[in-house]
Amino acid sequence: MATIKLNSLSDQPTKSNKGYKYNDLHLDFTPVVYNPPYGGYTQNNELLRGHEIVDISADYDLGAIKNSLTNLFTTIPGQKILNPFFGLNLTQFIFEKCDEDTANLIGNEIVNGISTFEPRVSLQQVSVIAQPDAQQYTVIISFTVPTIGPTSYQFFGTLSNSGFVFTS
Repeated sequence: MATIKLNSLSDQPTKSNKGYKYNDLHLDFTPVVYNPPYGGYTQNNELLRGHEIVDISADYDLGAIKNSLTNLFTTIPGQKILNPFFGLNLTQFIFEKCDEDTANLIGNEIVNGISTFEPRVSLQQVSVIAQPDAQQYTVIISFTVPTIGPTSYQFFGTLSNSGFVFTS
């Protein structure tokens, strides 16, 4: 297997000039709105630089961590060519019996995945609650990011037959 090394990237997070430790592309792209008389596209003209529409935005620190967790939860191992082991295979549990035993298996999969692929996060608790009537699971992840500070964060998500979705 070939190894790709980018010397411009470092393994350790560094503080940028804006004071953030982590940054990432914002995953929810927003459509460019028509803006007369400049149109609905980006102007690359120095004269109209003030009217330039920026169609790519970034997330910082906790937003970057959430993007990383979203990628982890929504990627099935084998989908990422350069890292075929990356991701969680939560879809394997979708059509299993919706009960506490399956919820425990899902929780173990989440703990192993986050521990392996997101070293910036220090897990405090992962709770998976089975909801047999709705045929879904509620996932609550409590964690800290030691390099950002001691604050504890919680993310909530839902695993159902349509996949995994973070709800907050």
